[in-house]
Amino acid sequence: MTPRGTGSVSGRYAIFFAGQPCGEERWTIVRTAAGEVASGEQVTRAPFPFPSTQRWRAGLDAEGRVAALEVDWEVGGRLVRASHAADGPTWRVHIDYAGHVREQEGDYPPGVHVLFGSPLFHTFAFRRFVLAPGAEHEFAALLVGPPYMAVEPGHQKLHCTETREIETALGRVSARRIEVLDPARGPAEALTMWIDEHDIVLEAYEGAGEGTPWMRLVERSASPDGSPGPSGAEAGQAGPF
Repeated sequence: MTPRGTGSVSGRYAIFFAGQPCGEERWTIVRTAAGEVASGEQVTRAPFPFPSTQRWRAGLDAEGRVAALEVDWEVGGRLVRASHAADGPTWRVHIDYAGHVREQEGDYPPGVHVLFGSPLFHTFAFRRFVLAPGAEHEFAALLVGPPYMAVEPGHQKLHCTETREIETALGRVSARRIEVLDPARGPAEALTMWIDEHDIVLEAYEGAGEGTPWMRLVERSASPDGSPGPSGAEAGQAGPF
């Protein structure tokens, strides 16, 4: 599978903590003939417990899977720098924190997806599956996150429960409701997401309900030839842009 054409899409997510606004993430995805490059910057403030700035950049291969991820996380005057990369069927990590280096490696076979603290990484995984009401999927995941932006292996279970039009910050949109759960962690850490026809996360909520927002898409724009197209599951292509 290869991306069709070139172009870029950019957007902005509003971020919430315990339901209260606490920051934003600005992001861009550039599509090339070889794959995609995505980048973003998250800035959080109180009431987020650890106000910080997080800059990241990810490369996707021609199959639409994450092949590399670089993260700079500034919090409390300190910097954590993590570099992740696929090396064939192995995922390798190099972490630099206050002059201390830590390395990690593990399996990265086909069917495993990388999830990070941006809804874009859910989109990268979602578009590998057919998601229609009643559909359920489960896959192995490499979960990347604080405090060292290292990897924790896990599983994700997806359940599409319905399709309907919803009101969003971008207007009225036809959307699908997806419940995301790590079976090992239980429903307390579940996410509920509404995604559009191109698998882009429009809104995300903590837990199985929709009372506590986590992320909300409030801006999106595309450059020439960067308009959304069919998802990978629908068209056999590597992405929705």
